[in-house]
Amino acid sequence: MVLDISIQYFLLAVLYTECMVGLTVNMIMLAANLVKWKSLRSLQTCDKILSSLAISRGLYFLSITIRNSFYQFFPWLQQSNIMLSALYVQVMFMFYTTQWLVTLLCVFYCVKIVTYNYKLFIFLKTRISTMVPWLILSSLLISLISSLPYGWYGYNDLELHLLSNDSTGNMTVYQLVIVPNYDHRILIFALGNIPPFVIFCVSVSLLIHFLLIHTRQMRSNESHIQSPNLKSHFGALKSMSLFLLLQIMYFIFMNLFTSGRFFHFAFLILLRWILLSSLSLLHSLYMISSSTEVIKMFTSMCFCHIRSS
Repeated sequence: MVLDISIQYFLLAVLYTECMVGLTVNMIMLAANLVKWKSLRSLQTCDKILSSLAISRGLYFLSITIRNSFYQFFPWLQQSNIMLSALYVQVMFMFYTTQWLVTLLCVFYCVKIVTYNYKLFIFLKTRISTMVPWLILSSLLISLISSLPYGWYGYNDLELHLLSNDSTGNMTVYQLVIVPNYDHRILIFALGNIPPFVIFCVSVSLLIHFLLIHTRQMRSNESHIQSPNLKSHFGALKSMSLFLLLQIMYFIFMNLFTSGRFFHFAFLILLRWILLSSLSLLHSLYMISSSTEVIKMFTSMCFCHIRSS
């Protein structure tokens, strides 16, 4: 029992560390865009999407922290179906919002970089910049609609089972197992998550295919082997490939854990959130490390803090 509690608290500490790092990284990215907006009084369309994504991911990490804190330290509040449903809707709303904004970012890159002589591509290429604010609002609305059913069906017929009650001194540790209605939840999750995932995969696949063709053409010309355009193509190709891999892994893990197959293993419930948070954290870290503007701003902030102290 003591070993199980120790593992549980260790995993909880790992999860909190990931969430705090993820929240910090995304807030740094948002701060860099705010500084740019303050100096230029405007933001490029890509920066608007990245700022929205940074806010969404930061709130997603914060929602995971709040949700698991309630489960671990306030188990008596879990007897309220309203409280559980509200927490679950909050987490899923931020999850869906993040997924749609990630998809919008990839669609924007695809439309701006890929050059196909199709009417749809030509229309989007000329209108995408003006459409982005409305697409962001639409993403929020679709995410809200997709997450609300979790409050109605996600924890219907809820059962709470007290697995253990271990007292150590004046501290009592509870471990509760929550049994939601998985049949409804899998269907709800599929309806909300499959559309952005399919759009994401199509846009990234088109972008990777286009970059591969142009990279081969540029490499065939010996005079352009060291050109900056070729290096930028390689960087974009690497970024999109990593992005696609992380999203596929995220989709697989989320579907696997939503199925409820590992539900009766208490430590796997925390391990689920650690894995899901780590994938989002890896992409956030990669984005911030590949942005020279964010790195310069973060370095200057650290330098100013050292000088002031």
